[in-house]
Amino acid sequence: MASVPPDSSTTSKASGATIVVTNSADTGRGTLRQALLEARSGDTITFDPTVFPPTAPTIIQLSGEQLSSVSDTPIALPNLTQGNLTIDASNAGVILDGSAIETDWVNGLAITSSGNVIWGLQVVNFTGNGILIFEGSDNVIGGDPSIGTGPSGQGNLASRNMVGIGLWGSGSSNIVVGNMIGTDPTGTLDWGNQLVGVLVADGTTHNVIGPGNTIFSSGSIGVLVDGIGAVGNTITRNSMHDNAWGIRLSNGSNNMLGYPLISGLDLEAGTISGSSCAGCLVEVFSASGVEGDAFEGQTRANASGRFAFDLGAAFTGPYVTATATDTDGNTSEFPPFVAGYDLMQKGNINPTVELQPKPSNELDDNRIGTRVNDLWELNPETFPGGTLDVRHILDLGVTRASVAFDDLDFDQAHWDKPETPIDPSHDAFVTSLTDSGIAVTYVLQFWDKEFVAQGGELPYPRFKTEGEIQRYLDFVRYMVHSLKDRVEYFEIWNEPNSHFLPGAPLVELPEYLELVTRAIPVIREEFPEAKIVVGGIGDIAFPDAYEYFMGVIGSDEIMPLVDVVSWHTMYGASPEYDFFAQYYYDYPAIVADIKSIARSHGFRGEFVADELSWLTWGTPCHCRAEDLEALYSETEAAKYYARGILINLGLDVSVSQFYVVTLAHPQLIIQTIRNLTTTLAGSEPIDLTVNVESEAADIVSIGFTTSNGDLLLALWRDGTAADVDLGTAATVTVAGRPLASPTARSMAARKWRFSQSRKKTLGASTVR
Repeated sequence: MASVPPDSSTTSKASGATIVVTNSADTGRGTLRQALLEARSGDTITFDPTVFPPTAPTIIQLSGEQLSSVSDTPIALPNLTQGNLTIDASNAGVILDGSAIETDWVNGLAITSSGNVIWGLQVVNFTGNGILIFEGSDNVIGGDPSIGTGPSGQGNLASRNMVGIGLWGSGSSNIVVGNMIGTDPTGTLDWGNQLVGVLVADGTTHNVIGPGNTIFSSGSIGVLVDGIGAVGNTITRNSMHDNAWGIRLSNGSNNMLGYPLISGLDLEAGTISGSSCAGCLVEVFSASGVEGDAFEGQTRANASGRFAFDLGAAFTGPYVTATATDTDGNTSEFPPFVAGYDLMQKGNINPTVELQPKPSNELDDNRIGTRVNDLWELNPETFPGGTLDVRHILDLGVTRASVAFDDLDFDQAHWDKPETPIDPSHDAFVTSLTDSGIAVTYVLQFWDKEFVAQGGELPYPRFKTEGEIQRYLDFVRYMVHSLKDRVEYFEIWNEPNSHFLPGAPLVELPEYLELVTRAIPVIREEFPEAKIVVGGIGDIAFPDAYEYFMGVIGSDEIMPLVDVVSWHTMYGASPEYDFFAQYYYDYPAIVADIKSIARSHGFRGEFVADELSWLTWGTPCHCRAEDLEALYSETEAAKYYARGILINLGLDVSVSQFYVVTLAHPQLIIQTIRNLTTTLAGSEPIDLTVNVESEAADIVSIGFTTSNGDLLLALWRDGTAADVDLGTAATVTVAGRPLASPTARSMAARKWRFSQSRKKTLGASTVR
């Protein structure tokens, strides 16, 4: 069993009384419970090794029937309120067992004071935290496993609980070191905690998790740091494996520090290089998956964020990963992918430069957008800080946005908020978007709230009567007139085919075509230069939606009169799920049919694939039952986002994602979209003659040309995405310049009249 490095070992405190536990019962003289009731600050509680043999640990079966004097809730043992108390079982075998407790969320050992030390306990089978520090500071949980005769020496064991070890509240500077969390004393058996190995939450700061902890087989996350106030928490030199997720930062914790990016690796030589935050400490681990099994060493990134590490021997492998810790003590997650090979282009001796994503207002049109709706709610997951701030949208690098002031779903609409006049904060939000160079599409969704407020009943399906149509046209006229100085694109309804949610705003096809026909002249009268968007058909992977969409683009009446045709595209579509696999592979052919049909009926505008989405666990969604089965890891979802964006742009179809990615959404997805919005700014799809020599038969390639004539080539294997994928070697030959010219586009070929002039950027390596 490895010992903890000297710089993390604990020292003895000023001596007080020593209380020896001589009874393994729950209550009575000589029990741990009685010792905790008698102990004072500075005391030490030890265990009689004849009652608690180190080689045959004794169980203290706890009932949890006592009530806390603080919260009036069941507790397994008296809380440690004294402060500066040591519980030392390092020379004994002591198991605190909560398996007899039936009450939800009972903690094994709860510390509500500061300066305490806990050594050598095994805490198992509790419905809450095995060990909890609540609003305490300078506590030490664990120590050197090589000191003492007990099964884990000074280290504790916290396994088979709901949470292994919890650090909650406003405390700080606690240390969790040398513990076995989610495994047995040998570190080999799966005794995983049901939810989290170590939970750091509720604003606790500057704690240190490590070194020397083994964190194994947690039901969800090895170490979770949660909450915007939980910063400066360092996670260092631990062994983590077989957890559903290794380290997870959520809701602004640890300032959401980004993980290192590995750009060079030689497993046999034991060398690794890449980029991280400037001046950050980079810890390198060998790994069996996407966590760090074995600490290999550390190095510090330079002022430019570049790092290099040489172990001097081969890495244990088979993969390698890393974390970053900044100068304030914030530690990143592990990258949600591992490195097991030389990541760079073979034979390319040019230095590696990390792509620096740019905000929207510094980018030319990349034809990538997002959807922003429900401005009444100000949910922090959509708007950090609960304010209508466009910065998180600009940071994503999108150059287009679809906006609706209310929610687009019937069951989420705010019936107590008026549809007109426009709220000043909403009006200012639109101004902020357009002033930042983002082209806005306003979705003309109408809930007829005034009619409902006067006792009318919203019909289902919609727009069967002339009165309802007229009320909608009045709404359209008002919104176009009010927004035409900033908004150029107006979408007539969203998901008119929607009927799978309770009270969904279904507009049957004949009524939708009539509604569009009636709305177009109203929009043109108010704003002759407006770009009119139709379609917005929900999820054309479903036959009923696709049939509805064919009815729209097959209309000789409306196709010659509109500027944009849109559809909702890939909700979780991938080769992984049988329901979506055929649609996924047929998608390019489906788009070709859409274009052919629309153009044969007089359409000459742009095509837009909206609401691209691959759900990860915990992502909020209004979905059909089939969609709820299509859930992905963060890595898998990020890969499918990259594919979806590239596939659509390669088909000369603009694309938008389903939700605004913010601090609450997976960081790898954010990073993926930001990289693509920067790399593809000002680009156009182009036909390239590409020859790929590889053992893989499912390689897809898509070419783009930039505004200065350089070429970009995207390559990927088009099978099921995986968390761990070391890639496939390929030799790629680009045979000269393409013969075909890029397709002209109505939106990108002209300068937006409402956009600020923006700096041109290439932002990526190019193929010449």
